[in-house]
Amino acid sequence: MASCLLCHQQLVQKLTVREIIFPGLIKQPVLCNSCLQRFVEYPQKTGCRGCGREGEKSLCPDCLKWKQHYGWHLRHRPLFHYNQAMREYMQEYKFQGQYHLRKVFQEDLRRAVSNLEYDLLVPIPVTDHTMKTRGFNQVTGLLEGLHYTELLVHKNKQKEAQSKKDRHSRLQTKQPFTIKQSSDLYGKTVLLVDDIYTTGRTLYHAAALLHEVGCNRVQSLSLAR
Repeated sequence: MASCLLCHQQLVQKLTVREIIFPGLIKQPVLCNSCLQRFVEYPQKTGCRGCGREGEKSLCPDCLKWKQHYGWHLRHRPLFHYNQAMREYMQEYKFQGQYHLRKVFQEDLRRAVSNLEYDLLVPIPVTDHTMKTRGFNQVTGLLEGLHYTELLVHKNKQKEAQSKKDRHSRLQTKQPFTIKQSSDLYGKTVLLVDDIYTTGRTLYHAAALLHEVGCNRVQSLSLAR
């Protein structure tokens, strides 16, 4: 019997009549209800039109600043709040290198991606140093099973973790990316994916670079905000 990936308790699954008749439809859960309820989803129909921040009817002050700076703003969709449960998950998955935890939110990412229109699905890359020390890109782990294009390359061999920077330092970060291949990007719609949206600096750097090479539209998605 399968166990919850987070608390390791055995999972008890109640099958519908349809699933009993057609067992091929059964999707094995990866979290127990207790763990699942600790994660809080973002509403998808309300909030800031730019970053999804709750309590905003149009653009929030931060997105207005981004629009003033670039002349456009991202249309970003966060899936979950970065609450205590998500912080603990990221600590185990991203920083402790428990790669099997990529499966916790893969289905959520698949559903979200399937509801968006795009030509290229592009994950935010990690540095060479991160790949050597951690052994994986946490974003591509979440996108496992989906067709994505590793279009962006991190220019820095090593960087200070965003989690260790304050808001001002993050906003002052210089362009960290280059494009691996720029052919056939003109007029394309790109969906960028990152694990966490904090200030938006990382995604705006990536989006600005893509606009520079002729992409028509860039939107973004993150597991948490």
